[in-house]
Amino acid sequence: MGMRKFEHIAAKSMDDAVARMGTYRKRAVVVAGGTDILGILKDEVHPVYPQVLVDLKNIAGLDTIREEAGTIRIGALATLSEIATSKTVKKSIPLLADAAHAVASPQLRNMGTIGGNICQEPRCWYYRNYDNTFHCLRKGGDKCPALTGENRFHSIFGSMRVGAPGCSSGCPDNIDIPRYMESIRQGKIEEAGHIILENNPMPAITGRVCPHFCEQGCNRTDQDSAVSIRAVERRVGDYILENTKVYKKPPMKENGKKVAIVGGGPAGLSCAHYLRQQGFSVVIYDKQPKLGGMLRYGIPDFRLSQGVLDKEIDFLLSQGIVAKTGQRLGKDFTLDGLKKEGFDAIFLAMGSWVAKGMGIENESHANIVPGISFLEGVKWNGPPVLKGVVAVVGGGNTAIDAARTALRCGAQKVVLLYRRTRPEMPAEDEEIEDAIKEGIELQFLVAPKKAVLDGKNLVGLECARMKLGDADASGRPRPVEIKGSEFLFKADWVISAIGQDQNLLGLENKSYGAIKLTKGNGIEADEETFQTNVAGVFAGGDVVTGPATAVEALAAGRKSARTIAAYITGNKLAASGPELARETLRGINNDALKTSERANVVEVAPRNRCMDAEDYVTLEDGKVRIEAHRCLDCSCVAVNASDVAPALVALGASIKTTRRTIAAEDFFTVGLMSTTVLEVDELVTEVSIPAPKPGTKFSFQKFRIRNSIDFPIVSVASALTMDGTKIKAARIVFGAVAPIPLRAVNVEETLVGKAANEETAEIAAAVAAKQVFPLERNRYKVQILKGLLRKAIMAEK
Repeated sequence: MGMRKFEHIAAKSMDDAVARMGTYRKRAVVVAGGTDILGILKDEVHPVYPQVLVDLKNIAGLDTIREEAGTIRIGALATLSEIATSKTVKKSIPLLADAAHAVASPQLRNMGTIGGNICQEPRCWYYRNYDNTFHCLRKGGDKCPALTGENRFHSIFGSMRVGAPGCSSGCPDNIDIPRYMESIRQGKIEEAGHIILENNPMPAITGRVCPHFCEQGCNRTDQDSAVSIRAVERRVGDYILENTKVYKKPPMKENGKKVAIVGGGPAGLSCAHYLRQQGFSVVIYDKQPKLGGMLRYGIPDFRLSQGVLDKEIDFLLSQGIVAKTGQRLGKDFTLDGLKKEGFDAIFLAMGSWVAKGMGIENESHANIVPGISFLEGVKWNGPPVLKGVVAVVGGGNTAIDAARTALRCGAQKVVLLYRRTRPEMPAEDEEIEDAIKEGIELQFLVAPKKAVLDGKNLVGLECARMKLGDADASGRPRPVEIKGSEFLFKADWVISAIGQDQNLLGLENKSYGAIKLTKGNGIEADEETFQTNVAGVFAGGDVVTGPATAVEALAAGRKSARTIAAYITGNKLAASGPELARETLRGINNDALKTSERANVVEVAPRNRCMDAEDYVTLEDGKVRIEAHRCLDCSCVAVNASDVAPALVALGASIKTTRRTIAAEDFFTVGLMSTTVLEVDELVTEVSIPAPKPGTKFSFQKFRIRNSIDFPIVSVASALTMDGTKIKAARIVFGAVAPIPLRAVNVEETLVGKAANEETAEIAAAVAAKQVFPLERNRYKVQILKGLLRKAIMAEK
């Protein structure tokens, strides 16, 4: 493969280089003298090809090696050959000279620099495969292929988190699913609840009605079947409601600011919760007599019981949120009135409550009912008595809910008419399957043309057969009417569920100005900040997007709370997204690497299902733990392959950058397309190594398949300070066996006070081996590590 075109900039100084990196940021890469980055560009390893290559080679003064007051200072552009042959380095810190000499061939050592070596990108085969074949976690992807694939050269000391795996990145709420699964594996369900509540205030709800985008992104599907994440979340959500005192979190302190929220559905409740946690006074205004929005009035009780919903809402309100129900915007209160009351911001979350009409003749007949009105009427007045045949028009969740509800209202037959085919239905597949189990008939490629009446009585629907044409704006094939295919579908009742619109009455005001709307009759709001076109007014949830899922509304409320808080306080909005909290090394969940059967929630037999009891039972605790053990805990197992890195950590070196000085031990991490803690526009300028203590013995041991290969399979850097024949202090660092150069503190503690002999070496090797988590194909590295450690302790070259 040949290189694409890019702009080559020869930096005149480090300030110039930093400025260039600050301008181009992730569209730029740096070359420090070696050829590694050129190979990466040639093979098109990066997901996005860089526009600029910033060349540091001509910057003066960065290639020196000098000793000052016992400290050796090495410029970032000093070559590995210069370090390996430097008399100063060889005399004072031969460990570094040996490590530099161990790098590949003389040609590479002549070009490669110490700065480039410690900042090199990951050397994982999957990461380095040409044309970004494997878009892994380290490049912003959602999986680590090596975890269950080819992993001969990968970590034997566990993994480290970077980015977000498919479950978390697929979740609109960006919940740290692997972290709470780990808590459950450890028997800490209470802790799992706290983790979920960080991003989702209503897990007992989402554990019942969420379409589980997380499971669609679960990487375990490549192995057998996804983890039952929704079922686990449901159990944790129920646990929270059973132990609300543990989870009640009063605000840190009252901040004297207040926010009005218009709409008490999932978006409004979520926004209220997260604002309240930050000390804001929050008042929710809702038109209905009880909060919950579509959760209460649009989702049947057999999917989400009123009792669970009441407990969730009571839990949120108990933390100091004020609710004013029966309040309709524009009638009982206005935006102008809220402004006069001193609210510092307003969040609009009125949902989508207006049913779209079918646009057919005689649609206003009393026996033709909009789907959302039908479901809401059941909640208000109880189930109506439906006799005969009920036709439900539509293919979304509302249509399925209406059809299943109609069956429970006594209909002899319920038929769902949909103008496309099943693969195009927006409804969740599980809900469709439930409808079929209950006896609901699905007819595809059928669209109503008019309601047929006999006098005042409804006879049915005149329908036409359809065929699928080219894709429309939704990406689905467009239904095209087949001429002459009309037929009469006899029905006693028709429920129309083809979509919903927003009711935006009451937005008129003088205090804020006209609020801009979208072409689709929603409120126009920024996708990231949820800010409308007028200052102080934010909007989120279905009132912006149109009908969506409860979890998407909850996410919109949480994210809106962040931006509203930043707007009111004037604080800078912190970056957000699916990237998970980085941690230290974590063990491999070996249970998950075995094939296993997914645990599913127990369902009520279709013949025993009713209107006011849930169709599914919460997963029992034993099965919850089993599912948690099925979680792959997707994280990176690529190793840090720098030869110089473990030596610098063993020597207690410091890395000086254009911004700060960092201890070598803290310099290395697992980042997106990075192995260091450096910011995008931060560059290494110098490496400082303190004078070793008298009596210190050094050793650098490296195993590789053949000498012409650059990267180590295993390496060990050691610095043993001796007191006669006894080890007084030790620094042992492993290379190429973990995602970072791994300081073996447990081995160091074992060595102190012991003689550097074969017995001690055997003991140390055994200690090192106790903490390994070998993968399927790299267990051999454990024996190599033990052998190199023995040689290091015995100071053998």
